[in-house]
Amino acid sequence: MDDKSNIRETIISKALALFSAKGYEGVSVSELTEASGITKPTLYYYFGSKEGVFEAVSQSYYNQLNAVITKNIEYKPNTEDYFEDIYPTLTRVTSAYFSFAKANEAFYRITLANWSMPRSSTVFKVVEKYHFKQFDIIDSMFKKMGAVHGNLKGKSKTLAWTFIGTINSYISLYYSGITGQVFNEKTVKQLVHQFMHGIFA
Repeated sequence: MDDKSNIRETIISKALALFSAKGYEGVSVSELTEASGITKPTLYYYFGSKEGVFEAVSQSYYNQLNAVITKNIEYKPNTEDYFEDIYPTLTRVTSAYFSFAKANEAFYRITLANWSMPRSSTVFKVVEKYHFKQFDIIDSMFKKMGAVHGNLKGKSKTLAWTFIGTINSYISLYYSGITGQVFNEKTVKQLVHQFMHGIFA
């Protein structure tokens, strides 16, 4: 990795920690430069603005998250066996979310906050495309399931948002530590059973 890449990655790393702790609006350019050990002209050279830094952080980590999800959405119908049909796909995807959230807590805390940002905000304008990319990935999974299960047909969009929302609720509880929530196989199964009983009701 060359010096320019090192500087860029350092800024992204320090910015991630600051944005996670204080939110986008709570972080100043001065804080970003001080934490990164650079000058303001250097930050502007690499990213153009604070928004540019946030865009770089978002692009890097959302792309990683969406790639992980994409790797786990393959659906192979087996309508004769409940535990070999939809269940394993939802289990894999849930596990992938949990693993990513555990390994990238600073970033995932940002994503949880981003979901409720006003549409007019700088943050929403930056992350909207990444959120909808994630939605499209999960939506495509449920469309394939709907082609096999008639009761799911035409519901993929609602199912996608509900599934992501359920996962994010579990992750929020894990981060809060209030409920003693943990990420393990039992929790994954609990979430998937809860979700599937709802959609098949």
